[in-house]
Amino acid sequence: MGVRRRYQNLIIVAFLVLTIGVYVGRQSATTMFHGDAGPDPAGHVSVIAFRDGEIFYEYEQHNLITGNGSRHVRNFLGFANQTNVASIHLSLSNDGAPVKTWGKLPGEITANNLGRQTGAPDVVNGTAYQVTYTWTATGAQDVAATGLHWNPAGDTDGNMLAAAAISSVSLQINDMLQVTWTVNIPDG
Repeated sequence: MGVRRRYQNLIIVAFLVLTIGVYVGRQSATTMFHGDAGPDPAGHVSVIAFRDGEIFYEYEQHNLITGNGSRHVRNFLGFANQTNVASIHLSLSNDGAPVKTWGKLPGEITANNLGRQTGAPDVVNGTAYQVTYTWTATGAQDVAATGLHWNPAGDTDGNMLAAAAISSVSLQINDMLQVTWTVNIPDG
């Protein structure tokens, strides 16, 4: 069981590394040659909130890969001669639009049972994977952003791979909020 889980994590990290590598390579080619490099890797996040078992909020948005996320992939490939563990963790905040210099969500939520959590990753197909987590609020909380991390420790800096702003949702006690990150590598 442990070997299978490690193998699944390795596959997920390989997809992630390839996604970012293709994105960075295409961005460099476009900048260098001022040409059209074709479609970039796509990623998005979807958020659903439930109250009394009924969906009362849905939102989908594209995500942004952070500078720290790019460096993490670089280091994973051996640049800093590091060994990294393949794990995926999700966070929430009430921050605005993300910027590439963020190492975490600046106002990462740690209260109301809405702190950083380890997601359940699944391979979608040959070019995509997803990671999902569902929180249950224990208090009122507004949420307007979500992050994807490689470190499970809540509110820690320098380990956010991607971030996305969402339309603000106001959670109340016992509302459930499900976040699903999808990373897709276009067939090219």
